Amino acid sequence: MDANEYLFSVAALEILNNQPYDPAAKGSYELLSGGLIWPDEFPKFGEPGREVVYAPWAYRFLIAARAAITLGDEQTGFRPTWDQVVREAPKWPGLRPERWGEQARKRLLAAKRRETKCLDELERQLDAQRKS
Repeated sequence: MDANEYLFSVAALEILNNQPYDPAAKGSYELLSGGLIWPDEFPKFGEPGREVVYAPWAYRFLIAARAAITLGDEQTGFRPTWDQVVREAPKWPGLRPERWGEQARKRLLAAKRRETKCLDELERQLDAQRKS
């Protein structure tokens, strides 16, 4: 996988850079990227620009990169997407330090523990169904 293939377009970077920060926004765990995501980071469903930002899945690479950096993995393969946003959309709310600092690290680790617990339980249930 080459993360350089999943960079944002110039139009998407402009949209990200203009996303308004919401200090009341609450982050949640995004399963497919394995990171925390806040509702003010990307256009909402039905808002102009959503399709531009969500294609070609660069946003998932961005969230995965931030998760890796939050957990101390500076060598993540998703780093080109993160570096592009840092360089070209510096006002994006997702770059705020509290979204990848120590508090975010604690929340992310807790979310990953819950994810593991849920997946383990699902596997147990599937095994039980196969055996019955």
